[in-house]
Amino acid sequence: MTTERIVAILRGITPQECVEQVACLRDHGITTVEITTNSPDWAISLQRVRSAFGDSVQSGAGTVLTPAHVDTCAAAGATFILTPNLDPRVVDAAQRRGLRVCAGVFTASEIFTACELGVDVLKIFPAAALPPDFPQLIKGPLSAPALFSAVGGVNSGNAAVYLRHYDSVGIGSSLYRPGQHVSVTAARCAALLNDGEGFPADFAGGRD
Repeated sequence: MTTERIVAILRGITPQECVEQVACLRDHGITTVEITTNSPDWAISLQRVRSAFGDSVQSGAGTVLTPAHVDTCAAAGATFILTPNLDPRVVDAAQRRGLRVCAGVFTASEIFTACELGVDVLKIFPAAALPPDFPQLIKGPLSAPALFSAVGGVNSGNAAVYLRHYDSVGIGSSLYRPGQHVSVTAARCAALLNDGEGFPADFAGGRD
């Protein structure tokens, strides 16, 4: 099974392990990865992932907080950024660099502002603090279609529930914890994609 609707959040990953870990994720069909800016030498990890996998893996930076972070992301070969908050300076910097923006929002005001700023994806964070069907509750007043991603509290046990209502999910420690062996990552990928509640019947597929 492959899927483009899961983003693997690799918080704390190092350059020494990033290629092996991302290869494991890719082999299990997870081809979008986020390396957070509070990881050791995160820009080097981004460069190595981009060099090793090219367009077969979509790699971006998470916890992007400043325009300087954006500049580093672009130089490292990232194709998108994720933010925990809504900062128009960061959104503008990313758009000028040609990077897709997944901006962290929570309130109705933040959601409407993000749409006005032209962000690509609305990252509801922390998603666990709201009902899983929150996108359906807020979409009515929006004047244009919007993509929603659930991040914060999403794990292998509840991902399927969120994916019934969200366009994508970001999963962190349920897949990867700093320093874990790649065999653990493989087991967690298998549990996410094959066990537990499982995924909706139409979930399989996507880009290789």
